[in-house]
Amino acid sequence: MAEPTPEPPEDLEPAELPAPGDEQPARPGRGRRAALLSLRLVAGAVATVAAAATVGAVGLLPLPTSGITPPSVEVTPVAADEVRTCAGGALRLGDETGANADTAVAIGIPAVRADAVNASLQHGSISESDAGNGGSAAAPQVLRIASAEGALLTGAQSQVVDASNFSGFSAAACAEPSGSIWLTGGATTVGRTSILTISNPTPVRALVSLTIYGEQGVIEAPGLTGIDVAAGAQRVLSLAGFAPGLLSPVVHVEARGGQVVAYLQQSIVRGLDATGVDLVDAAPDPATELVFPGVQIHDSLGTSRAMSLEDWDDVAPVVRILNPGTEPAEVTVSVTPVDAEIAGTGFTAQAEPGVVTELALDSGADVDSGVALADGVYTVTVSSAAPVVAGVRTSAAADIGPVETEGIVPAPPSDVAWYTAAPALGDLALFTVPPGPAPVLATVNPTDAELAVILKRLGNEEVTLTIPAGGAVTTALVAGETYELQGATGLRAAVSYAADEAMAAFPVTVARPVSGPIVIRP
Repeated sequence: MAEPTPEPPEDLEPAELPAPGDEQPARPGRGRRAALLSLRLVAGAVATVAAAATVGAVGLLPLPTSGITPPSVEVTPVAADEVRTCAGGALRLGDETGANADTAVAIGIPAVRADAVNASLQHGSISESDAGNGGSAAAPQVLRIASAEGALLTGAQSQVVDASNFSGFSAAACAEPSGSIWLTGGATTVGRTSILTISNPTPVRALVSLTIYGEQGVIEAPGLTGIDVAAGAQRVLSLAGFAPGLLSPVVHVEARGGQVVAYLQQSIVRGLDATGVDLVDAAPDPATELVFPGVQIHDSLGTSRAMSLEDWDDVAPVVRILNPGTEPAEVTVSVTPVDAEIAGTGFTAQAEPGVVTELALDSGADVDSGVALADGVYTVTVSSAAPVVAGVRTSAAADIGPVETEGIVPAPPSDVAWYTAAPALGDLALFTVPPGPAPVLATVNPTDAELAVILKRLGNEEVTLTIPAGGAVTTALVAGETYELQGATGLRAAVSYAADEAMAAFPVTVARPVSGPIVIRP
């Protein structure tokens, strides 16, 4: 059956068919569809442009917010007490007869000086120690003040030691507890004893791990992790128990739980003669520039002559460098005298990753033997392409004259000092000077502008120190006194001592910043 023909819409007239041979005009139906299609395309394009413009405009307007803002509260933690812990008395392993070599024994009592500004000083001590001196005057002393605006705390100790197989002078600043401590110094070769002390002045037990680096790389040994240091206690560890025969150790102490204070004590016996004691202070974290103020060369002639004696080869001044990274780094060492009339020196070296490099401090000087650096006070700067840790060692030895015999030569009076890099100071710094021979303050200005700094002895006069850009000055100090440095922003400073039988130094430090407010959200 045929489909019915649909009726045309009422508003359209029926189309006439063209006669044969006539030119065929365009069909109105197709034209209409073409027109409609064009209109739709144009309309679509216009709509697209309008939509894009609308989206762009909306993107430029602030969007309305809705919903619930999570509740939060800003909390300012109660500032903890400011604490410093001193090293405590000198230690040795075993008694005077050499028995009980695995037991630490305290030797004498250090002289501790402490002071506080705008705060009341509390004085205590570590209550338990492997050395058996907990709670006594020979134990590490704990200094404490309540944290407050403008409150400052300082402490330092020194000790003259003269006992069997022990002779020398040591001085060190009392340190702030930390979870990460670098110690650069000491040795565990024959006649060189290095003792690591770890004190926990906090009320929380600390678990400590050690990483020991040497001239061949990282030391692998049992017992380097999980060292338990109870709250208020001190552990005493022989470095040779982990790494015997090390010429140039660097130790990284890391603590979890409570924070700790660590020192490395070195003592030297050459043959039968005790010839030096020192304490190695905590060094700054690895950095690309380290500044060592107040490095003293004392009696270079006597030291040079002592180097010709048997087992005295490590009396020469050196710089010890560790690159804890994974790539080699070029290191530049500058040795600049405070006295412009004295010649300085400098040199570059390659620091391989994970390996300790030790170089003569006068490596840049033209010298065949002896100490090329003249007596005086120097600033040593270690600059590196990658962060490094470093330490500087100098020694003194009295001049015994030309050595003209092949027999036994009496050991000259001697001592050793390890210098630690000094941190940048803030506007105000406080430091104290424990007893010792001829203490001096060495101040270094690494900035590009001259600094005028006020040095004030508490309760006494004040002086203005003018330190040229990139220069340094030294100032005599009074032992047993406490000083303020005002306007010291950016300055590096250290206290140092020098005599034939008494070499020592420690940097002037400042407290770490107190934590600011924190925002707590659910």
